[in-house]
Amino acid sequence: MRSPVWRTQTWWVYLCAGLALLLFLAAAEVFILNQWRQVLEVHERRSALKEELLRLRRLASDIDNGFRGYVLMRQRIFLAPMLSAEEALPLSLERLIGMAETPPSLHGRAQVLKRRLEELVNTKRRLVRKVDEGEHEEVLAYLRNGDGVALARILTAAFDDLEDKIERQFPPAQFSHLEIPKLVAVRAGVVVLGVLIVQSLLGAFPVARRHET
Repeated sequence: MRSPVWRTQTWWVYLCAGLALLLFLAAAEVFILNQWRQVLEVHERRSALKEELLRLRRLASDIDNGFRGYVLMRQRIFLAPMLSAEEALPLSLERLIGMAETPPSLHGRAQVLKRRLEELVNTKRRLVRKVDEGEHEEVLAYLRNGDGVALARILTAAFDDLEDKIERQFPPAQFSHLEIPKLVAVRAGVVVLGVLIVQSLLGAFPVARRHET
């Protein structure tokens, strides 16, 4: 017949094994959830950066097209999309710069794009004033000499450079549909490992068979 001391020791073994499993699973769960959170945060940041970059491309296109329409047709209705884009540009740039704070290389490319867009706005404003003041020759020379095309190419290069940096910094492979099943598989592996640990602990303290006295 088992003694009270033996039964107490057996219960302590089970209790310690259970606590060890709980602590192990809790630590593993915290690690997995942290990894999951990091993946989601990076994915959201990448999506937000690309969305803001697309918005800025559209605004730059509206500014350029509005300017050309006004110069060619001499009707102020063509300035409406240009003025609307100029008004929306600072806030969009502020959001982009804020999201591109790190790493420094990404921030530097965002600053380059900001300067190019400001150059675009300042150039078009100056030329619109020239048209309003009747100084058409300078504006026509700007168009004939291809200065506008050159500026557009520089701006496109700045856009492409920043977008390429975003793709390299946050590669799409990180956010594939395999990522979540991978984390689920890790969680299942942790549970199995925890069970094996408990079995090992219990194996170190075998429970004697009950004998009739």
